[in-house]
Amino acid sequence: MRITTICAVSLPRKPAAVVLCLAFCTLWAKPAQASTIENVRWLVPQKSAVSGGAPKVTWPVKGRARIVVPGVGTMGNKDSGVKSVPIASVTKVMTAYTILADHPLAPGDEGPVITVTSAEAASYPKRKAAGESLVKVRAGLKITERQALEALLIRSGNNMADILGRWDAGSPKEFVAKMNDRAAEMGLVSTSFADPSGLSSKSRSSAIDLLELAVAAMKDKTFAQIVATPKVKIPMNTLTTTNKLLGRNGVIGIKTGSTDAAGGCLLWAATDEVAGETYTIFGVMLGAPGPLILTNALRASEKMVVSARQALRRVTLIQSGTPILSVTGPDGVVTQYGVAKSVAVTGWSGMKYQLGLPADANGTGTPTEITVRTSGDSIGVPLEPLS
Repeated sequence: MRITTICAVSLPRKPAAVVLCLAFCTLWAKPAQASTIENVRWLVPQKSAVSGGAPKVTWPVKGRARIVVPGVGTMGNKDSGVKSVPIASVTKVMTAYTILADHPLAPGDEGPVITVTSAEAASYPKRKAAGESLVKVRAGLKITERQALEALLIRSGNNMADILGRWDAGSPKEFVAKMNDRAAEMGLVSTSFADPSGLSSKSRSSAIDLLELAVAAMKDKTFAQIVATPKVKIPMNTLTTTNKLLGRNGVIGIKTGSTDAAGGCLLWAATDEVAGETYTIFGVMLGAPGPLILTNALRASEKMVVSARQALRRVTLIQSGTPILSVTGPDGVVTQYGVAKSVAVTGWSGMKYQLGLPADANGTGTPTEITVRTSGDSIGVPLEPLS
């Protein structure tokens, strides 16, 4: 976790920052620099939380869910965030992420041409009869990399996941190995893939892993552009997004999924503005029950989105004029110190934070600042004597 010393008390956040569950755990398991300066005494608790209790998020009644805001922290979760479960077509986020890592594509570019094989075209009727989500193809059809990714992410074409895997690695099986290698490189310990589409119940992940993947994938501008597209035409197909939340309540992506094994799933991202700064809220809904599993996942996710955006706001951690430290000088005189301006950050009620001294604070001198650490960031705040 980085330490940034600033003169102002509010720290700009960048949505690209990645928030790990481990950061939150570390915050409380490994305290900030203790008061090693012998002449310093804390006048306020070093560990505290924003008043108001847990943020009022509308969590699904059934299933698993989690919400994070990069650069701010974890808003909360419903049920286990680490349990590995089937994720259906949410798998295609890793499929696209792996393709774009191997074949980078600038926003607006079409990329290389992919030719559909006779075998891939011949499998369409049988797979369609089995009820799979597919896009229309024919032998010899030529599509660009971008069009293939649109078919994968917007329409959720299972056959396009296999076509992309064959194009990239020689076969879907070889491509799955690359997906699993990438998951391991990213530290996604609860994640494993059995196919590029997620049709297999052995393609599994957890809420924590999926949100880390979502944050990483959305850094790719082409990926973000595609998942924000509601409708587009490609050869033989007009693609309409399966994410019916797109364009409402700030939702900008990213991927639906539904199978009997996985239930209804949605990995989503939505933007919100707080004090002139734009933040991206990432959430996941896994295992929505039937009978309309995808509809139920979308409904539950929309309630999460709306309530999370309402919960995200500026919160005051320290009021100006509040005595924070007392320092005993060499002459025995005790001076109280506080902050010149109230320390306000973007967060939510119940958000935990911790006060500490900078890592280089030592000896018997007077500290010039304190650190204020949340699960998403750490800032340096100047001190001043209180009259």
